[in-house]
Amino acid sequence: MHKRRRLGVLLSGGPAPGGHNVIATLFDLCEGYIDLYGVKRGAEGLIEGDMTLLQKDVVNRFRATGGFDLLGTRRRKIVDADIAKISEVIKKFSLDGLIFIGGDDTATNAYKLSKEVDARIIHVPKTIDFDLAVPSFGFDTACSLMSRCIQNLKRDARSTGKYLHVIKLMGRDTSHITLECALRSRPNFAIITEELIAKKRTLDQVVDEMVTFLAARSKSYGVVLIPEGISLALKELAEDTELDSHGNVDLSGMESHVKLMQHVQKLGEQRGVKIPPVRFANLGYESRCEDPTQYDLEYTKKLGIRAFQAFLENKTGVMVSDDGAHSIENYMIDDPKRGRVVAKVSVDLNKEKFKEWARIRQELIHED
Repeated sequence: MHKRRRLGVLLSGGPAPGGHNVIATLFDLCEGYIDLYGVKRGAEGLIEGDMTLLQKDVVNRFRATGGFDLLGTRRRKIVDADIAKISEVIKKFSLDGLIFIGGDDTATNAYKLSKEVDARIIHVPKTIDFDLAVPSFGFDTACSLMSRCIQNLKRDARSTGKYLHVIKLMGRDTSHITLECALRSRPNFAIITEELIAKKRTLDQVVDEMVTFLAARSKSYGVVLIPEGISLALKELAEDTELDSHGNVDLSGMESHVKLMQHVQKLGEQRGVKIPPVRFANLGYESRCEDPTQYDLEYTKKLGIRAFQAFLENKTGVMVSDDGAHSIENYMIDDPKRGRVVAKVSVDLNKEKFKEWARIRQELIHED
C-alpha cells in the first residue's frame, strides 16, 4: 500500500479576490488520495508549524468568496535562519510539496525555499497590483469594484456640482490599477507614475499640468486619479515610513495625493484659477476581499489545476500560469536594495492599454 501523499498550501501578502478558489480547486483535485494541509498566517505560520488538515465542509464555506480568512495571511520574508525550522516542519508533517499563493515577495520566498528543501515548492501568482510577469488573479475584481466607486464619485460630483474628488489608488510601485480604472471609469484626469518617470517630469511640471487642466475644464467639480506610487517619481511627495521585512515602502500610508493638491491649490491661487473644494479618497483595501468576478473565478480554477499538475510532475521552484509552470528563476533580478528578488513589472507605455488612455484623456477633461 502506497503512503498517502501530503500537500501544504499557504496564503501570503495582501489579500486578493480568488485565493479561496485556488484552495478549493486544489482540495477538489486532492480529495480522496492526497491530504491537503492549510498553513495559517503565511510564512509566519509555516515557520511555526501552524497548519491544519483541510476538511470539505470548511473549504466549501469559503469557496468562491473573497478574503484570505480561511487561513489568514502575513507579510514575512524567509531568511536563512528560518530554513532549518521550515525543514523540520516539512519533516514533521511529512509534506511532499508546498504551494505558495502570493505576489512578488512570496515568489521570492518560494524560490529561496525551493533551493533548500526536498519538498516541491510551487508559486501561484496573486496580487491586485498586477505587477508580475505572469498574470495574477484578483486584478479584475479589484478594478471592477474600484471603478464602480470612481463612477459613483463622478455622479456625486455631477449631482452636487461643487467637489473635486481626488482619489488615490492602490498599486504599490506600478500604476496598472490606476490605468485600468481610468479606462473603465473615465475620470477627468489621471496620473501614471511610469509616464512621469519616462518623461522625467518634475513636481513643478505636474502641478502646472494639473492647474492647466482645471483652468481648461472650467467647472466646479470633477474626478482625478492618482497612483499611490507617485512619490517614486516625485520624491518631494514622499514621507519617512517603516519598511516591511521585504524592504518595501508603505506607499498606502503616505498622503502623497494630499501633498500634491496642496501644491496645486497654491499655484492655482497664484494664477487666479479657482480650485473646487477638494474631497480625498483612498481606494484599495475595500477591494482586496471582494467576492471574485467570474473572470477571477475561472482564472483561479486554472491556476489551481496548473499548480496541482506541477506538483504531480515533481516540479519545484516554479510559478504557474494558465499555460503551464515556469521557473521562478526566469523572473529574478538583482535589486541593489533588496537583493535577489522577483522583479515587479511596470506599465508598458508602448502597449495598447496606455496608448488607448493617451488617445482619450484630452476629451475627458471636459466630460461630465
